Amino acid sequence: MTTKQFETNKSLVFKSTISLLQSESYLVEDANENTGLIRASKRIENKNAASQRFWTGTSKDANTSKVSFYIEDINKDLSEVKLTLYEGSESTSLGYWGTKNKDIKESMVYEAEIYNNWFNNLRAEIERRKALTQ
Repeated sequence: MTTKQFETNKSLVFKSTISLLQSESYLVEDANENTGLIRASKRIENKNAASQRFWTGTSKDANTSKVSFYIEDINKDLSEVKLTLYEGSESTSLGYWGTKNKDIKESMVYEAEIYNNWFNNLRAEIERRKALTQ
């Protein structure tokens, strides 16, 4: 579920992965083509958090997502990609004397459909980039 092979070289897969992450609004935090590792994250702020906290004493401040890719060359025309996804949220509740209590939750994604969507989108980006170079 978390591993797929692509019939192309590691460099093209690596660049396509970076491009896909950026098009999905992820912030690439670390990318090293030599090791094949890419780490990225995304944070979607809740613009109504302050008013929710005012009215209810608690708010969901943001949804978070982290992604990690490991890209390995099997041979010059075959690459393997391993993907790990995490989703989470950040919340705040008001405590005594006006203190703010932060709660951060994060868990690994286990739904096969989500991984399939990422791999399908990566395959499409690889094909788009192949077409540009021909």
